[in-house]
Amino acid sequence: MHRFVSRRPSPALVVSLVALFVALGGTSYAAITLAPNNSVGSPQVINGALQTVDLSRKAKSALKGARGARGPAGEAGSIGAAGPAGAAGVAGAAGAAGAAGATGPVGPAGATGPAGATGPVGPATGAAGGALAGNYPNPSFAPMEAWHELANAALGGLWTNFGAPWSTAAYAKDSAGFVHLKGTLTAGTFGAVIFTLPVGYRPAQNLFEPSAAQRNAYIYNDGSVEIATDGTDTTAGLDGIVFKAGA
Repeated sequence: MHRFVSRRPSPALVVSLVALFVALGGTSYAAITLAPNNSVGSPQVINGALQTVDLSRKAKSALKGARGARGPAGEAGSIGAAGPAGAAGVAGAAGAAGAAGATGPVGPAGATGPAGATGPVGPATGAAGGALAGNYPNPSFAPMEAWHELANAALGGLWTNFGAPWSTAAYAKDSAGFVHLKGTLTAGTFGAVIFTLPVGYRPAQNLFEPSAAQRNAYIYNDGSVEIATDGTDTTAGLDGIVFKAGA
């Protein structure tokens, strides 16, 4: 079992404590006696020791200098996101009509429409015309005009009509505008002009037509009619040659 033993303080400890009390008491006395309240001046302040919180509001206001010059503008910031669209405004009044534009190109032809209704029946009577002869309602094709016969004297290239009972050289035009030739010829010069058709009986282009007796006939658009030199027979026929008049 332990026993507590009481000891007296040593003289050195007593001296140390007395010195500490004297030092603390002297500092307090100096602070109270030498520096009255609210009278701390620059000599008592160590540079950098005071903070903003240590200053009164009046002192803080006095420390503000004059406003400095405006600094340069900073760099423009990035564009922000677009805001939501605002509500549509009230529609304005319609503007004046503009000038008419230029006419556009003609469009493609449309599809053929349906056939129309049959028209009324024409007159039951009346004279027919054109390529028709007689009267309505029963006209007929107009007859071909009379043959324009060509005697031997009207033939060229030493050609002559073969003679009866063979057909003589001639031409004629029907009501539809087709020219008909006929004739059996002999002893002429092949490739020479036999006769010349008048205007209105000539083809629009040159024609090469087969003819009787191993020959071929040329009918030119200037009206010339010739027999080619094909074959060995000295006769030639124009019967059955028909073409559309073009001039």
